[in-house]
Amino acid sequence: MVETSGDAPITPWRSPDPRVLTPWLRGRNWSRRQMLSAGLGAAAGLMLVTLPGAASAAPAAYDADVGLDPGHSRADVGASGFGVGEYQHTLDVATRLKPMLEQSGLTVNLSRTDDGPLTAMSHPDLTERTRIEQAARIAAVGNVRIYISIHFNGGPASLRGTETYYNGENAGPESRRLGEAIQRHLVDELNGIGFPTVDRGVKDDIVDGKPYGHFFSLRGGMPSVLVEGLFLSNQTEGSLILHDETRQAIAEGYAGGIVEYFAASG
Repeated sequence: MVETSGDAPITPWRSPDPRVLTPWLRGRNWSRRQMLSAGLGAAAGLMLVTLPGAASAAPAAYDADVGLDPGHSRADVGASGFGVGEYQHTLDVATRLKPMLEQSGLTVNLSRTDDGPLTAMSHPDLTERTRIEQAARIAAVGNVRIYISIHFNGGPASLRGTETYYNGENAGPESRRLGEAIQRHLVDELNGIGFPTVDRGVKDDIVDGKPYGHFFSLRGGMPSVLVEGLFLSNQTEGSLILHDETRQAIAEGYAGGIVEYFAASG
């Protein structure tokens, strides 16, 4: 995840060049992914079932069980890989994830359903501009039981892997428990499609030196995590995420972790 100007050009979505397809995808049989597209946490042996006590709506005190935030927008593109912006991938994963959670009896609100930001993004200071946008996203999902910000990473081309952040001062123990469940399922699902992602762990954003930027999304008061699925700036992972099967596996990883979190919550 990186900060970029809204003026950054975005190349339209295109099929990946076969010369850069990763070896893990060549010749694989994807029937497992297709058969499990309605399931959760396949690598952990979970099946899609209605959670004990889950109803068709969140408890009366809440607007929804889950708030999903597809990170970034066309005004703050984020990382990019092979001409596709982070904001495009995050919305794709969120729209896959929402019906999975609803099939388990959880209610879901999205912070955005298109490519636009929620605010004017006009404040001259980048930190304040980002804080205002993140506050609007937290407000957009309403009063939810948990909040999950979906992201992909950016940085030096050599970096790769999957990592999850929480804020220790914001429902710290519950946020960490939520993060650990999602991180574990996400890593398992990527391993399940034959890609041995690097497990970069679950981290407190303050301890890791990232108290600002899009990590403002971790300040909403409810258990919250920000998940960096893969590095778009890495050639292997940037090409891998172009594949529908990869984004489906990532959505299933999120779903498995969220279902596990609520099941353990009673």
